[in-house]
Amino acid sequence: MAASKALLPLVTLVVVAFGQDQHIPSEFYSSVVNMELLLKSELAILDRLDRLILLSEEKVAFLKRERDRLRADIEGAEESPLVYVSNPVSAFLMTKRLVKDYQDIDELIRKGVGIDLIDGTTVLPTEEDLQGIAEGLSRLQDLYMMEATDLAKGNVYGHKLVRELTPDECYRVGLALAQGKYFTNANQWFREALRRWKAEDSPGISKFEILDYFTYSLTEDGEHEEAMKLTEELLKLDPKNAAVLSKKKVIQDWLDHVELNGRTVKPPRAVPHPLYEPLCRGDHQRPPSETSNLYCRYHMSTSPFLRLAPLKQEVVNLDPFVAVYHDAASDAEINKVIELGRPQINRSMVGDAAKKEVSKSRTSQNSWLTDYDHPVVAALSRRTKDMALGLDETAYESLQVNNYGIGGHYLPHYDWSREENPYPELNTGNRIATLMFYLSDVEEGGATVFPHLGVGVFPKKGTAIFWYNLRASGKGDEKTLHGACPVLIGSKWVANKWIHERHQEFVRPCDPDPEK
Repeated sequence: MAASKALLPLVTLVVVAFGQDQHIPSEFYSSVVNMELLLKSELAILDRLDRLILLSEEKVAFLKRERDRLRADIEGAEESPLVYVSNPVSAFLMTKRLVKDYQDIDELIRKGVGIDLIDGTTVLPTEEDLQGIAEGLSRLQDLYMMEATDLAKGNVYGHKLVRELTPDECYRVGLALAQGKYFTNANQWFREALRRWKAEDSPGISKFEILDYFTYSLTEDGEHEEAMKLTEELLKLDPKNAAVLSKKKVIQDWLDHVELNGRTVKPPRAVPHPLYEPLCRGDHQRPPSETSNLYCRYHMSTSPFLRLAPLKQEVVNLDPFVAVYHDAASDAEINKVIELGRPQINRSMVGDAAKKEVSKSRTSQNSWLTDYDHPVVAALSRRTKDMALGLDETAYESLQVNNYGIGGHYLPHYDWSREENPYPELNTGNRIATLMFYLSDVEEGGATVFPHLGVGVFPKKGTAIFWYNLRASGKGDEKTLHGACPVLIGSKWVANKWIHERHQEFVRPCDPDPEK
């Protein structure tokens, strides 16, 4: 079979050598004239074979250059895969290569050598993944105040990429951001792409292509003067381009509108709470009046076992009660939980069982583990009771294991429900408290913040955080608004244990005073 495949190009050459319209004799040996035709055929085949070899050599040389370039982009990634894939810029570039570059190479060689670079077993991202990473990068740019100029140099909050980005790569980031309607950040990347295009001899993309989408993004962002200036540059490159001429008219109409009616004030970027971003960056410091009564202690009052192995409790807020427990889970327990949860993770959703939906307000994946799945899970449930000040375990939900993606976050929200009949599928009332285990360290970002309290807790592997969601009256506590900050560098794993109010009457008696 392999030999017959190898002969196909030569058979094709023979057919081409005679030509489609030339008469092909039924036999050759009986005529010298016909034998001369065979000589012409052989000479033509050899000429075409020379050309085929030359083209094949050029193709192989091109593939070798592409391979070397692509391999250089992941230098060191195999030794530190987590560091590489959790960097938002390198993650975007890797996804772009898998979505586009390798597909182009596969298309080039698929019909040539009988080897599929990409087959049915290859795991590939989609354009949706590329868009999701771009949105995560935009969040990180805003929250951690990072400029595209620095990111393009490979500087990500003190972490350096193996090389700087090319003009084409800067353009691709800007394109993804503009398609997601993050025009202000997209313009930074287009501007950087244009600057780098002017500085490089082989930029890998045309100036026209950069300017074409850059002017669109500027117009959408209300930057009409700069959009008009760059549109004039487009027309110098292609004076008769109908689409550019039409674009110029649209921009001029906007400029005329601004001159007549004044410039529309661009609304400030929406933030969930004034303290949300400072807390995420670690910039906010609470005054002594709020911290002077906080304390650390060995907690040993929940169960007799704690007298032998007390919990290290750090109280970070008194009303509502919020405490961090140090060394709450061992590395072996954490590894087992991640091992059990990893194969089952799916995109996290928001809402209760009747209204669950995927939302951009929560970008993570999760899975659920019960006490019956493994003794380690059951052990963490028992330890949860000790850290949750004795709240009855019959009203615990299963353990939810979460992993956050690139720029992964969960905007400020409440764990308790406002519904009159909350969580009807469980029939255990509202969520009275939350306990969350941190299953990994995070190099940068990923804090759990309580904007109304001015409290921020950064992930530390093995620690856990506990807080009450309901007041003593059973009403939801508005001060427990909390969020998971975007992960800048690293992989954030957490495990949540939600505790409901039924069966807690003797552990935390209800107070009839609605203000308590």
